[in-house]
Amino acid sequence: MTATAVAATLGAFAAAPGLPSSTAAALSHGLARSGAPAPFVDCRDTKRVALTFDDGPTQYTAAILGTLERQHTVATFFLIGPHALHYRKDVPRQLRDGDAIGDHTVTHPNLTRLPPARIDHELETAAGEIASVTGQWPTLFRPPFGAWNARVRGAAGAEGLSVVMWSVSPQDWKNHNPHLIEQSVLARARPGAIIVLHDRYATTHRPSRTSFTR
Repeated sequence: MTATAVAATLGAFAAAPGLPSSTAAALSHGLARSGAPAPFVDCRDTKRVALTFDDGPTQYTAAILGTLERQHTVATFFLIGPHALHYRKDVPRQLRDGDAIGDHTVTHPNLTRLPPARIDHELETAAGEIASVTGQWPTLFRPPFGAWNARVRGAAGAEGLSVVMWSVSPQDWKNHNPHLIEQSVLARARPGAIIVLHDRYATTHRPSRTSFTR
């Protein structure tokens, strides 16, 4: 898959056991794969990046989790609330693997175009649906389309959610060529980068013919 290639070929980089904030410092979350609490990591100093996946879980999420497990890599998944309910088996697996889980709304709208009550509904309802599966209220939030403003940030804060954006996007939602997606990510990966991918597209998890295995 492209995610396989990204996880396996970041070269000098490693996937962080947490998610970098806008200052590129990793947020501690959950349990690391060893079972110990994930440490706080400054991704710039340790040459790490954060892999993140939006819009899941979907029928492709299990394959992505398998890849991450084989590469001993963790990621952060921003979940659509109803998807978490539909693909319930994938979400506990993410937690067991040490992955972080965040809120990505109920219907994936552009929140900046919605009235405050609808914004609150999208964030709170999705968080509740996710928590019904994980037993934990999410603390991370990624706005659909990366569209947010002060009103959206305020609503997220009221729900205890930190807004997390990204710094590297191969636009796998538009570009469905696995090799090009892979090369776009690898060419732009830098210490502290936050890479956004989507586990809703078959081409994001499909192997690239030129995938490295080092």
